[in-house]
Amino acid sequence: MHIEILDVVVRVVLVLATGFIFGIVFMTYLRLRSSKMLFISIGFGIFLVHALISIPELFVEEFRVVLTENVHLLIHLLALIFIALGILKD
Repeated sequence: MHIEILDVVVRVVLVLATGFIFGIVFMTYLRLRSSKMLFISIGFGIFLVHALISIPELFVEEFRVVLTENVHLLIHLLALIFIALGILKD
């Protein structure tokens, strides 16, 4: 099992960036308490959980079997739907 250091660095940086964006959006939701920001923060929360789940894929081969490319696309689609609902909600 060969793990490239660049893969690990890129995944960790993506997790940190996603966590930073989720933190900003969630703090905005806590300040405004609107359903619009709730949907947007749920979407970014899904992205954060997905980023956290993608790190063990580098080390454990079984995660690659369970989380295929279609599952990754489905998770992204679900998060984007929540973000779009939040943006389009009036």
